[in-house]
Amino acid sequence: MKTLYAACLARLGLSQSEAATLHGSRLDTVKNWAVGRRTVPDGAWSDLRAYEARIVDRSEALREAWEDAGEIRDMELQTHGDPVALMAAADFLLSINEDPPVMIELKN
Repeated sequence: MKTLYAACLARLGLSQSEAATLHGSRLDTVKNWAVGRRTVPDGAWSDLRAYEARIVDRSEALREAWEDAGEIRDMELQTHGDPVALMAAADFLLSINEDPPVMIELKN
């Protein structure tokens, strides 16, 4: 059965290993939270909220840059391997209602 914690990790695009790094916890601890064997502490929820806020802020910055550039059809985004940048690009793309869709080319 999927837990709320596991669903949040999936929504944020975080692997359990990445979540362990985010929380400063051991991987087996995160695994226990993900399957519901242990209660997720308040601090871990705060970490996830802060991580999501970074994604939203980055997505909003992308939208502002896109609007300032005249709502261009093709964009190139440097992610530098940053998962927050990748999730922000996905959030931005899903938030705009353009036809034909905006094309985003991701570059590491």
